[in-house]
Parts: sequence; structure tokens; C-alpha cells
Amino acid sequence: MRATQGSVKTMDESEKQEEKEQTPDPTFVIESPYGPVSVDMKAYADAKMAANKLMPKQPRTNMFDSKMFTFLNAPKTQRDSRYWKGQLGALMKMHLDQYLTPEFTVSEEFSIEDGIIRPCMYDTIPLQGKQRARIMVIGTRFYESKADPQLRFILISSVDGDGDHRITIHVPVGHEMKNERYDFNNFINQLEDDFYENGPLNEAFFDLKYNFIQRDTNIDALLAWDPKVKEMLWKDIITFQKAMPKLQQLGLANSRGVILAGPPGTGKTMIAKWLAAHSDITCILISAEMITGRQDIKKCYELARKLSPTLLIIEDIDTAGALDRRASDHPLLGEFLQSMDGVVPNHGVITLATTNHSNKIDPAIADRPGRFDRIVEVGLPDKEQRYHILHQHLKPLPIAATVNREVIERLAKTSEGLTGAWLRETVQTALISSISDDREFITKEDLIAAVKDILKRRGMAYRVAPYGAGGHESANAYVQ
Repeated sequence: MRATQGSVKTMDESEKQEEKEQTPDPTFVIESPYGPVSVDMKAYADAKMAANKLMPKQPRTNMFDSKMFTFLNAPKTQRDSRYWKGQLGALMKMHLDQYLTPEFTVSEEFSIEDGIIRPCMYDTIPLQGKQRARIMVIGTRFYESKADPQLRFILISSVDGDGDHRITIHVPVGHEMKNERYDFNNFINQLEDDFYENGPLNEAFFDLKYNFIQRDTNIDALLAWDPKVKEMLWKDIITFQKAMPKLQQLGLANSRGVILAGPPGTGKTMIAKWLAAHSDITCILISAEMITGRQDIKKCYELARKLSPTLLIIEDIDTAGALDRRASDHPLLGEFLQSMDGVVPNHGVITLATTNHSNKIDPAIADRPGRFDRIVEVGLPDKEQRYHILHQHLKPLPIAATVNREVIERLAKTSEGLTGAWLRETVQTALISSISDDREFITKEDLIAAVKDILKRRGMAYRVAPYGAGGHESANAYVQ
């Protein structure tokens, strides 16, 4: 037993000796002009640790904090931050430059990535009237007042993973950060107020996703008008816009609602765009797919009020929540009712809604002044309107000499019951036939065949639809 213990002990001592031999020597020698110099790295590390314990602890600062405190000349700062979704955030950043330019200048601009100073990231965004603007998407700016260089603040522009744009400002604590125009304790609220009053959305035409829509002043030529409908809409919407200030001055309601009702393809959306083209006020286009949940309708009207006077165009309102509650308890119906005539008045807001099914609009919306004051029926085009539509669609296309006024009039006569959309499809079908036969021009025969084809296709389409043509289902309706 003792021999065994002795052998174990001898083994432990050998292992320790082997471990000691494998441990690197912390001392090394440097040959110098004055002879060899021995350096003990362990002794150096121990001395450094002991010295650090004796030194007072300093707060750790990163590169941005160092630059920020130096520029603001202040030991402490306060910050304010806000984000806006998608295109709205980009427009807010564009307006920010215009908002600050009169009184502030940029003294430095940079971005920090992995501890390295880099250039800022920029982007170009579209505006109304095919204009474009360049904005700083990601980066930091140091601003100082042109009148008082001691009035300084820092602005950080960023974008999160969802594409939402954020603006953050840093101002020194304890300094008087205000003048006649800017109060940096309330800066972002002031920026938003100025954005809605003087920004790029004011008097513009855009959709609910903040995409700008070009006003087409040539749209008059494309519309085949029913004179009574045109006169009614001009009075109820365009003339009403001019009367708004007087109505408000007299303490009367200066909001209005109009519904355009009629079969699909009769030009209701084109009429809405025609009204927007002739309006000098803000116009917002909303389609049903843009309204995806609760609060969306409320936000639409909040936006319209901020930018008023406003023409709010709602496409297919029957599919956007204003359904007949007798058929379905739609969750957005109450929101429509409150938004159109609730606690908050819609001063300066005109609502123009389109629908293919006026019978599906809840009476609480459609049959009450203050919500919708008038329903305008947009019916199928008559013979004269059909001629105008065919003529306008054929005008830019290569047509044979045989396609004269008489032929177009006969086409208009035999296409009774077709909407403007079907008439456009008629011309397009004729064009495709000429291209398919490798011919340069659209002929009379192409158009005759196209009308026959469209009448047959249309007859099939309306077997399940509520609108019919009344006796013109035959594919042989064209009489030569």
C-alpha cells in the first residue's frame, strides 16, 4: 500500500514538473544598443492592474457621444424622437430641410458605422407634378443658428427594419432652446403642424399610401358626358369648394358628401379624377384595399381635416366598409358613421364615393344630409356618348380609310348596352386582330368583328351580374 502511494506521489511530482516545463516563461530579452534588456510581462501586467485601481474611474464614451458633447458644449442633452410610416416619413424628412433652412445651417454631416465615420445615405423621392426631391435617409447633422451660433442642436435621421422613417433631435440641457419660430422642447410637434399647413401634401393629389397622382387636364376629352350629370357634379363639388369660406363664415356646414353610383365600367373613377383635375384643393384617393382594419377610416378623415379644404375620393365604398347592416354587421360601418358625422366636424371636407351597388349602401350613410347629400346615377352611355368614346380611342391608332364617321356611328348604334370599358375593349380587340394578321391598319371588318365578339362576351359576363343590355345579346347585332 505504501509502495502504491509512493508511486502515486512520484507521478504527481512528475506531472507538475512537466506542466512547469510547458508553461511559457513571461520574461523575454530584447537586444538594445545598451546591451540586453529583460522584460517580465507578468510583472508589467500586475503593475498596470495596480495602477488602474489607483486611477479615478472615467465614464466610457463612444465616438458619437464625444462629438455630440463637444459640438453642443454641454455635459447633458435631452432628446425627442418620432417615426412615420413609409412614404409619409420620407416626405416629412424632405419638409424638414425646408423648415430649417431659413434660420439654420448644417455645420457637419456624417454617419458612423462600426466606429468609422462614413458619408450619409441619401435617396430621391417623387413629388407632385413630376418633381423630385433629395432627402437624407440615414445620417447625423449638426445644426447651428445663422443669427446665434451658440444656438445648436443635433438631428439624427434613420430607418427601421419595417421601412419607417425616424427623426431624433438632441438639444443641450439648461440652454434656452427657443426663438420666435422654433421651440425645441416642442420641435417635432411644430414640424408636423408646419408639414400639414405648408408641406408637399397641401393642395396635392395623392392616394392613402402617399403616392402622388398627376392631375390630367386632358381628361375632359376622354369622358363622354351626360350633360345633366356633369352640371350636377360641377355645382355640388367644384362650385361648393368656392362657397366653403362663406359657409364657414356664416356658421353653416361646409362639408358635403356625394355618391357616384352605376354599373362597372361607366367611368365613375374617371369622373372622380376629372373632378380632382379641376380642383385647386387637396385631393386624396382611397381604394377599398387600402382600408384594412379599424382606425383606417378614422385616420383618413383626420388627414383630410388637417389638409382641408380636401376632396376625399373613396372608390367602391360598398366594399370598404359601408355595407348594408341588414346583410352583414360590418365592423367598419360604425367608423364610417362617426367619421362622416360624429363628434369632430369635417369642416372643409368633401367626400366623393363611388359604388357599383348603391342598393348595398346602408341608409344611415346614404340617406342623411351631412353624410351623403346626393346620389348621382352614372348610367350606361347613350348612342352619342358611345360614338365619342369610340372616336377618342380610335384617334391615336392607325386606321384604314374605310373607317370613317359613318362606320363609327353605325358601331355606336349597334353597341347599345356597352360601357365605356367594353367600348375600349372593342377597339383593342380590333387592333389585336390587325396585328395578328400582320396588317398595318385597323379595318372596318376588324371593328365589325370586334363588336360581335364583345357583345357575345358581354352577354356571358352579365348572366351573373345585376346590369343587362336589354335586348342586345346577339352577336349578330351589327347590320351591314
